[in-house]
Amino acid sequence: MTKFYDLKFNCSKNKIEKFKKYLKTHECPNINVDLSSLNIFDAAEFIVLSSVYHSQKYPAGKLKYSVSSPDIKYLISNFTMNFELVTAN
Repeated sequence: MTKFYDLKFNCSKNKIEKFKKYLKTHECPNINVDLSSLNIFDAAEFIVLSSVYHSQKYPAGKLKYSVSSPDIKYLISNFTMNFELVTAN
């Protein structure tokens, strides 16, 4: 059975650095990331950057992002990354 690690990010300025540090210190090929508190642009930026960092360490890993708006899909539709987007309820 695949285990997913749950992370939640708020509006802090160093979200990406925290994510990179987490990747270095944990064995986490599958991660659920809650970005529902971020605006659409911050969430899109985080998704693109974090998915690149994660795929470098875990090419077969999976990321699942919980976002506040389904419109984020339109902003990042040109990127083919290994992640799933779900809208937070």
